[in-house]
Amino acid sequence: MSFSKIPFIALLIILIGVIANNASHRYQVTALSMELEASKQEAAINSALLQNMHKVNQANDMAQADLRSSIESVNTALLKNKRAMEQLKNESKEVRDWADTRLPADVIRLRQRSEIASGAAYQDWLSLRDSLPPASDPSPNQRRAESGD
Repeated sequence: MSFSKIPFIALLIILIGVIANNASHRYQVTALSMELEASKQEAAINSALLQNMHKVNQANDMAQADLRSSIESVNTALLKNKRAMEQLKNESKEVRDWADTRLPADVIRLRQRSEIASGAAYQDWLSLRDSLPPASDPSPNQRRAESGD
């Protein structure tokens, strides 16, 4: 082997290394470009979601303001009605006597119903009130009919 062939082989090996290194860099650049594009798409999706959430929040704020306004108008009407009722009670003995009359027992029971906070609580309340005896227990009327009285 001569010295002239050694630099050529060394140069060839260096050139192959540079080409391999360049290919590796191209692959890395391609992979990074794909990651960047995916990140851009994800950022666009997140931006759209954020804008949508902002719109929903604004709509919620407006709905709450409307509800507050409705509550205020209902409270104003209630106060007006109470004042009118008090004025009628003060003006007329007949209205005053009617207002002082005790409510029927069924109406009192309806007004004393506890606050129900869930469907299960409502079902429990329904189960407890005015429950009927089980079908296996005869009613007092059935007992008399069976005994022949």
